[in-house]
Amino acid sequence: MKINNNIILTENINLKTTAKDWMEAMRLSGKLLVNSNYITEGYIDLTIKTVEEFGPYIVIIPGLALSHSRPDVSVLKTGISLLTLSEPINFNCENDPVDIVITLAAVDKTDHTDLLSKLCDYLSEEKNLDFIRNCTSSEEMAKELNQF
Repeated sequence: MKINNNIILTENINLKTTAKDWMEAMRLSGKLLVNSNYITEGYIDLTIKTVEEFGPYIVIIPGLALSHSRPDVSVLKTGISLLTLSEPINFNCENDPVDIVITLAAVDKTDHTDLLSKLCDYLSEEKNLDFIRNCTSSEEMAKELNQF
């Protein structure tokens, strides 16, 4: 069996899409993981409930939301999805508006740490955020992230 060291799969990326509000953006981002059998629909509901309960703390830097919830039976395997929005939306927080939504799903409390570490290293560079915002090809985006 081949070990997958990729950060993200091409099918878990949707670029330049539209969402009417933060909830729809989180649903669209989560749906990518549902469609590739990383999570069930129940996990999307958990991520939305988390924001409703604790506020928009998931908007970790200006323009970027890291949608997630605690590990749950609705997570089938650890992974991320990436959604960019053609029109930014508001989460009603200081880092609004948001045009990048990443959904993180983890099967347990430690399985995602390496993935999250790589992702944070990538996102810490402004030029990489610019690349995400300007990219129009899911294949190019996956290649960029996975070669980082």
